[in-house]
Amino acid sequence: MARMLTSESRILTTHAGSLPRPRELAELHGRRSRGEDVDEAELREAIAAATRPSIAAQLAAGIDIGNDGEQARESFFTYVQHRMTGFGETSQRPLMRDLAEHPDFLEMAAARYARMKVNLMAAPEAIGPIT
Repeated sequence: MARMLTSESRILTTHAGSLPRPRELAELHGRRSRGEDVDEAELREAIAAATRPSIAAQLAAGIDIGNDGEQARESFFTYVQHRMTGFGETSQRPLMRDLAEHPDFLEMAAARYARMKVNLMAAPEAIGPIT
């Protein structure tokens, strides 16, 4: 039985969100998010291989309550299509207002966006009841 980690002498640390993924795993997630064929065994192996160093890095940094760093999910917005029904096609999200109002930031971040394998502007669209 798992027990909750507690402390009476200090605040325990954790983190939320994605940690960097190896290029191979990012490529597999990108292909899967676009509906391309991905070998599930290869994906599972890549996830496990990426999760081990992610957890080790958290322990080395002193994180008390770590997690997988989202290695198993391509992104918060697009992963839902693999876990729930009722999604199809892609949404047509407008450019975020803060980005539209600051094209200098977009210009600065263009190289980063070009490296991204998952298109967050084309998240799955809800087309039916979600289950």
